[in-house]
This record gives sequence, C-alpha cells and structure tokens, in this order.
Amino acid sequence: MENKSDCSIVPQQMNPELSPEMEAEVRFFRKWGYLVVDDAIDETQVAALRTALDAAYEREGETFIHQLLEEDDDFAFLLDHPPILDRMKAILGNCVQLHSATARVTEPGEEDQRWHRDGPWPMDPDSTPYGSLPGQINCGYFLDVLTDENGPIVIVPGSQRAPFKPPEGHPKFPDEKRVYAKPGQAVMFDGWLYHRGAANNSNGRRRACLMCYQNAWMKSREPFDGPKVTTLKENGTPEQKLLLGGVPQW
Repeated sequence: MENKSDCSIVPQQMNPELSPEMEAEVRFFRKWGYLVVDDAIDETQVAALRTALDAAYEREGETFIHQLLEEDDDFAFLLDHPPILDRMKAILGNCVQLHSATARVTEPGEEDQRWHRDGPWPMDPDSTPYGSLPGQINCGYFLDVLTDENGPIVIVPGSQRAPFKPPEGHPKFPDEKRVYAKPGQAVMFDGWLYHRGAANNSNGRRRACLMCYQNAWMKSREPFDGPKVTTLKENGTPEQKLLLGGVPQW
C-alpha cells in the first residue's frame, strides 16, 4: 500500500533554540517531573472552557470525557496553544504529536484516586537506547481553584524515574506534593510521575481539561478521526496536522 504521508509537515530541525529561562524550566522538569505554568490561559479562555466543558458534561454524562476536541470548537485552541506547546517541544523536540485530549469533572463526594502512572510498562533506570523519555507529558488546565477541600492534584516529585510501579491505594509519601493550581495556570507532568487526584470534599465540581503529548512516532491513544479533527488535519497548519497524526507511518 502506498504511504501517502505528507513529509513536508515534519520539522526540519529536531530541537528548538531555547532561551536561558526555558532551559531552566526544562532542567526542572527533567529532574522533578512536573512544571507549573503561570498565565497559561487568560480569563476569557477560562470562561469559554468552563462553558464548553459544562455543556459537554451534561451532554455526555461521563465524568471522564474522551476526544475532547470533538465536543466544542472552543477546545480547539488547546491543541497548539503556544505557552504549553513551546514547552512540550523544549522537552520532547519539535516532532511532537497529541496523545489524547480529554477532560475530567470531579463531583462532590468523589473519593481519593489511587496512585498511578499513565503507562502500563515500568521504567528502566538506564533509560532507553536513544533517550526517548519522557514517554508522554500531560498538561492539566484547571478551571477551578484547587484547595484541600475540593482536592488538589497530588504528585511525588522525581518519581518518574522510579523503576517500579506505584503502591496500591493512596498511602502518604513523605515527599509528596499537593499542587494547588488555580484558573489560568497549567500543570505539566511526566506521565510516569506518581500522581493522583485528592478527594473532593467540597460542595462544587472540580473541572480540568487534559492535553497529553508525545513524540510523533509513538502510537496515540485517540484515533483522531472525528469530523472536527479531520477538518483540522485536512485544512490546518502543518504543525496542527503533525500534532493530529498527519504522518501515520514512520
């Protein structure tokens, strides 16, 4: 079968030029496995995402919403949003692809999540032959102020390098960190970082949009074949096409 991949969308330079400030952020991320990005989205974008996510939640009736880009055009800008995508490329290189676009609505009364990683395989302390780590990077755009009452995201900094899976349940680590993100901020974290959402003991929902990225030659979780995404793959920028799997075979 003929490979109809458009190789013109593949970046000609594998690694971007980084400012000293961005280099410092990359070093922090590689060491600790997470990064909080201030002013990732503005107040207007936060309001639009809240409205779109509330509508999608009522429509789907699911706590975890998959294929988020198909739900509403107001989610589309998250695909290649510069404050986050620039940092993704700084860590992974220019040849980046979307792994998945989802959202989570955590209702009052939901209990502590268990510790987990987002991949099924263990870490190798010697890395991989060509250093293709991290395997994926998540980015959470939190649409509500995270507090101890509604449940912050809980992480174990540096655990992305642990060569064993997280423990069962949600025991407390002495060095765990509770990230109190607020609307406008985004939290990037290595998919292999031990993480979980804390219980929501408040009277309100906790809402987040989750964009996950990886190297473009890895398999994505989503098929990216819905009508909105297909239109973007056909008519979008070269970068948008690459992000959505425009090169199906490598």
